[in-house]
Amino acid sequence: MSELLQIASYLLIRTHLSKLSLQALLFNTISQTFFQMSQVNLFSVQEIQARISRIRQKMKSLEIDAVISSDASNVRYTTGFKGEPRTLLILLDSIVLYTSFRTISWACQQTRPLEESLELSTKPAPAKEIKKRLPTIPLKIAIDQNITAAALFQWKKQLAPHQVESHHVIETIRQIKSPAEIAIMQQSQQLNEEIFNAILPQIHPGMTERGVQGLILSEMATREEIEGYSFNPIVACGPGCWEIHHLPDPTITRPGDLLLIDHGIFHQGYASDMTRVVCLGEPSAEMREVNQIVNSARQAAINATRPGVTSHELDRIARDIIEASGHGKTFTHGLGHSIGLQTHDPGLNLSQNTPEVTLEPGMALTIEPGIYLENQFGIRIEDTIIVTPEGSKNLTSQQTEIIEL
Repeated sequence: MSELLQIASYLLIRTHLSKLSLQALLFNTISQTFFQMSQVNLFSVQEIQARISRIRQKMKSLEIDAVISSDASNVRYTTGFKGEPRTLLILLDSIVLYTSFRTISWACQQTRPLEESLELSTKPAPAKEIKKRLPTIPLKIAIDQNITAAALFQWKKQLAPHQVESHHVIETIRQIKSPAEIAIMQQSQQLNEEIFNAILPQIHPGMTERGVQGLILSEMATREEIEGYSFNPIVACGPGCWEIHHLPDPTITRPGDLLLIDHGIFHQGYASDMTRVVCLGEPSAEMREVNQIVNSARQAAINATRPGVTSHELDRIARDIIEASGHGKTFTHGLGHSIGLQTHDPGLNLSQNTPEVTLEPGMALTIEPGIYLENQFGIRIEDTIIVTPEGSKNLTSQQTEIIEL
């Protein structure tokens, strides 16, 4: 009983709830005790505070007075909270997380590293409450970059006369991964490869694409360390490999078919992503040749990855190799993308058709060149890379040759 009273006191201090709400809140807390224990933020106080400090430095440099975020990844990155509803307000001297009565106990546990500086609130209508906190003089307010036009219109209307615009403040800070984040991403990739290797002995001719996908999902479900898949696993057989993001269907695999397998997981919030090719038998000479070209492009891009190199330059290095082989027109997508709290983290897209970005130490990205021969087969090889001060580190250890089953 004394422990429950301590929990109740803690919740009252952090959330400023009335004592009339205590009984119901306590019931909610007790029912979630074991769940909460597994949801505690795994990052240190220093790590989380450093993130907020960098966000505030960015705000000052851009002359932004406040940041508002309801984006799941942005809120989790900044506070550790992974529930909903969620609206985060960051000012230069304070930070408030608005959630609901039913999730407040989770929020208390998950944001514990910020208990000295983060205020939690269950008041409804966050926009109304936020406006009360702001001075009457017009401020410059940044909101999530991925907000919809309709939601942005509502925020502008509710916070007038303040100037509200979508901006990538938090997204920019997220681009540079800390050593702690990189360590978790390495674990995520290792788990992802364990799943891949676990299903290989179970694949055989006569299975459908969806059957192979089921093996992947089943293996993921058996592992407690995995929060879920970071995207719907891609399994493409034979001519289906020609489709870049083929959706698995009832196509039956046959001896000699290539299988393109692309999957990833979330571990402690961080995504992994890997693509490999297997053959149900012995690959043809053409399959081996195409795989060698793709692998050479992949390795050349990885070798060139270092601070100061741009996204366009990396894409061009890999693309030149594929074009020299005569398959340039079949490489129809960008070389890779950012990865982190999202499979496609914001900020970096290795494509000639997107803004050029200069690589910096701590950036995490995928390298995934491919050649897709219409109605024949396709090969893509994808690794996850960290930019280091000296060059790069490949988090992926799985072999890149065609795996014969």
